[in-house]
Amino acid sequence: MSLRWSLLGAALLSGVLWTLAWPAVGGLFPLAFVAWLPLLWAEERWMSAAPGERPRRFLPYVYLGCLLWNATTTWWLGAVDEPWSTRIISGGFPMLANSLLMVIPWALKRSVWRNVGRKQAIWGFIAFWLTFERLHHDWDLTWPWLTLGNVFAGYPSWTQWYEYTGVLGGSLWVLVMNHLIHEVWRVLPQMTWRSAVTVLTVLVLPLLVSLVIYRTYQPKGVPLEVVVVQPNIDPYGEKFGGVDPLVQLDRMMDQASEVMTDSTALVVFPETALQENATIAGMHEGEFILEGLWENDLSDSRSARRIVAFLQEHPQAAVLTGMSSAYLYGREERPPATARALGESGRHYDAFNAAMLLEADGRIEPYHKSKLVAGVEIMPFERVLAPLVGRFAIDLGGTTGSLRGQQEREVMTTRDGRVNAAPVICYESVFAEHVAAHVRNGATLLVIMTNDGWWGESPGYRQHLDYGTLRAIETRRDIARSANTGISCFIDQRGVIHQATDWWVPAAVRSTVLCNEELTFFVRHGDLIGRTAMWVGALLWLLAMSRYLRRSRAVIPQ
Repeated sequence: MSLRWSLLGAALLSGVLWTLAWPAVGGLFPLAFVAWLPLLWAEERWMSAAPGERPRRFLPYVYLGCLLWNATTTWWLGAVDEPWSTRIISGGFPMLANSLLMVIPWALKRSVWRNVGRKQAIWGFIAFWLTFERLHHDWDLTWPWLTLGNVFAGYPSWTQWYEYTGVLGGSLWVLVMNHLIHEVWRVLPQMTWRSAVTVLTVLVLPLLVSLVIYRTYQPKGVPLEVVVVQPNIDPYGEKFGGVDPLVQLDRMMDQASEVMTDSTALVVFPETALQENATIAGMHEGEFILEGLWENDLSDSRSARRIVAFLQEHPQAAVLTGMSSAYLYGREERPPATARALGESGRHYDAFNAAMLLEADGRIEPYHKSKLVAGVEIMPFERVLAPLVGRFAIDLGGTTGSLRGQQEREVMTTRDGRVNAAPVICYESVFAEHVAAHVRNGATLLVIMTNDGWWGESPGYRQHLDYGTLRAIETRRDIARSANTGISCFIDQRGVIHQATDWWVPAAVRSTVLCNEELTFFVRHGDLIGRTAMWVGALLWLLAMSRYLRRSRAVIPQ
């Protein structure tokens, strides 16, 4: 078999192994420890082959393997009930772009290999990949869905030590294991007992630590009774225009009433549960008459008034709900880049994917989703691209376009102090440090509000659910999860899912959660692994570049 075909087979095999390992697709998560082996072997063959005997480029094979992995695990991004043009953009672009970004650590590794050495390149690749994952949490094209440490999501007995390292600890484990096994494989006939012990130790020690913590950890905190509602409103038909928003709200409150008790302290509705459009009803004395969910005065909306009336029948409880809201800027206010013109009035407004905490006395506290979905809720690199191509966002219903988020990691607190909840809206539950920041600010409970119905019966909503379990472990916080179309549930501080509802059925469930005030090592110190990897990767790359430039100057005739 020619080297070209060997490289092709290795790339495809790596893609297949990652597919088989990934949650809700293959689920054979231990395969993650060997999923990079075929490409590592292929890279070794390519680097050692004579220039005339090998293909000119190796990185296209890496791209092929990564594209197969992306396509088979996130194909559901294109499973929206929209025209094919939208499907191609929503599904195809993330797969193609994310696969290309995954090639960058391999390219940097090769640079270090050629200019510094093979052993340094191995550590360089680990640092470069972890740097890629960290940066993928914090720029305009965020997409940490395929962070390697996510492969263990849904298996909490394996990941209890994430309370110290965060999800990138799992990524580091996977990367080190792949390289250790590859190194042993290379020298298999001469393998020493020390090499075998090293591999087994790196594999078994984190697992043993996790199993011990899993068996011995005792959940902590003050009990709090919470009800989560799953209305199961079709996002393509009923939710955004098909059924009156107040009828939808009444339905959710009726569901909650059926399971509430006199001890219920919090009721949770899902993302964008409130859809009372923010509109202009006319003018009065030169000022607009606002109707709907305008944050200029949320208490005046029919939705808020109806919830307050509901709470007056249950005065011991509060409601935390998702909503689509807006804010109208005053004539003297300078609108931000996300603001939209209000017709020809010269005024501007912002739209939000938001949450709102309401209490029986009428007190209202809003929150704006901070981690916005690129291409759907925010135009990437808007300051640069908007003047060139205009604002763009895929319309999946609800509040779309470039929304405005907030920088503060807010904690939603009731007057009596019983509820101190981190409002985590949909995509935000994939971001470890984002959620940890809410906890550092005082959150004793995580509340995930989501609408996973856009992609139908696919791996997407199951992966999203599993990733949430990692946030419970990292922060040691119970989670109340309310999903419009499933799965709603409670997740305890060990990452174990309780009372999971079925997919695509209306439901309401009640449970007593524990509100923990203790901070984990990860919450206190953040992503130390990612930050360290960035420094190590930068130093190795600078060393490689300096040696490359030194050699380049040495061959220039004097």
